[in-house]
Amino acid sequence: MGKILRGSTLIYLYTLIGVVFLDLLTKEMAEQFLSEKSYEPLPFLKLFLIYNKGAAFGIFSGAPDWIRIPILVVTPVIAFAVTYIYSRRDSNLLISVIMGLIAGGALGNLYDRLFLGKVRDFIHLHIGEHYWPAFNIADASITTAVLLLVIGQLKK
Repeated sequence: MGKILRGSTLIYLYTLIGVVFLDLLTKEMAEQFLSEKSYEPLPFLKLFLIYNKGAAFGIFSGAPDWIRIPILVVTPVIAFAVTYIYSRRDSNLLISVIMGLIAGGALGNLYDRLFLGKVRDFIHLHIGEHYWPAFNIADASITTAVLLLVIGQLKK
């Protein structure tokens, strides 16, 4: 059992579970507190709830189901394939955290898609009237992980 759950595997699992927990908790809070109002705690940050039937950042949200559904089904498969490949290639702690961020984010949004038919987004970054597409903790964790991977590859 020691080989199966080595340190990097535990870090991966803790990160994955932490991301899923934080993502689902914040989505529930968004539904409870933001269903009829919005908040702007910072000049560049607005919190209001929207539902996204598409992929990350609303991509394909207006597309017909026959286009959208295969993309949404394939997305978590790709996320877990990338996680598996990297976990086999390198078992250092940073890679374990990065892969946990990707898998946790994929699972958080997959939960919404499977049980709600749409993803709950509530974070809106903006400069004046120019808004970045809405996102959630799952999207942020996946994006952060991908950026860390890119930065790591550029340093090599």
